[in-house]
Amino acid sequence: MTDFDRAYRDLADEADTVHLAPPNDLRSRGDRRTRMRVVSVIAAAAVAVGGATGGAQWLLRADSGPPVTPGGTPTATLSPAPPAATPSTPAPSPPPASPSATGAPRVSASATGRPVPRSIPDSAFLQVGDTNGTVPVKDVSSEEMLPELCGATYRSDAKVQVRRTRHVTYWTAPKPEYVPDGTFDETITAYKAGGAKDFMAQLRKAVGDCAKDGDDRYKIVPASKHGDDSFVFERRYPATDAVGNPTGGDEVRLVSVVRVGDVVMVLYERGWEAGWTADPDVVETFTVKAMSRLSKWLARL
Repeated sequence: MTDFDRAYRDLADEADTVHLAPPNDLRSRGDRRTRMRVVSVIAAAAVAVGGATGGAQWLLRADSGPPVTPGGTPTATLSPAPPAATPSTPAPSPPPASPSATGAPRVSASATGRPVPRSIPDSAFLQVGDTNGTVPVKDVSSEEMLPELCGATYRSDAKVQVRRTRHVTYWTAPKPEYVPDGTFDETITAYKAGGAKDFMAQLRKAVGDCAKDGDDRYKIVPASKHGDDSFVFERRYPATDAVGNPTGGDEVRLVSVVRVGDVVMVLYERGWEAGWTADPDVVETFTVKAMSRLSKWLARL
């Protein structure tokens, strides 16, 4: 006897033990327990025989009419609840739009948030109108932007973005005579992030470490504060006459150094010919003028 024959024999035996009420009576009472028992037996038989699933589905369809209430009104058949939706992994958020996608300009900024300039215009420096004279301002080499300071070197030079030096001839007040009161070498340097701060610290240390270098003596002197950081130091050396003979006195050169963000301005008072000691008040006056020009330029970046 095959599995199929045994399954249907069991189904027949089970059906003989079930007392089914007449159809009208069954529908009026809604005897669902009897109906479900028959369905369960059929389903079990279908599972047992595997390939007999089609027959079980046919039998279930033959008895699939909706139940009827005692009043004769069909009731809705309850459908099994759909399986709960399994949580899905949320789609990743799209990356933020790039500046080019949003139309925002691409700006190269330093750690301070200010743009890092790649060139320095003439307008950032002292102008002829600032000098009380008529001698043109001209470009010169940046190699002598500072005194030698015992041969000091500056690691921050590796972070220089751009540097430029201009030579300025000045008078302390408008004068009819030609002979000026002195000259400045003004150097402006833009550094990559952190370079300007490093330079200020390294220069302060170089001045402190070089109290004397041959006939030159160096020290930081009191001065007004400007920008984000500033200081003034002097270079003092024996004065000489026009032919180079010592006079018994000293000449003094002053160097004003100011940092604004990642930009440093060095105003080195160089005198005129072999004399004319720098005046601290005059250097302060020209530092203020130089900072006004520098600040206007930086504000336009």
